[in-house]
Amino acid sequence: MNKAVGILEMTMGIFITLTKAYLFIFISITIRWTLPRMRMDQLLNLGWKFLLPISLGNLLLTTSSQLVSL
Repeated sequence: MNKAVGILEMTMGIFITLTKAYLFIFISITIRWTLPRMRMDQLLNLGWKFLLPISLGNLLLTTSSQLVSL
């Protein structure tokens, strides 16, 4: 009886792991197929004009909050 429970737990663990792997692969493939691809210049514009100011603002807010808490 105890050996059967161990085999069942191992089988369920393998099944859950494979299900998660297939789910993540399906999601990544679906996203890649449905969203448009971005050109290199669009990615550079996104990085310099949008992400860099946000990260600098985050750095400024974090630093100022750390200095105020001293």
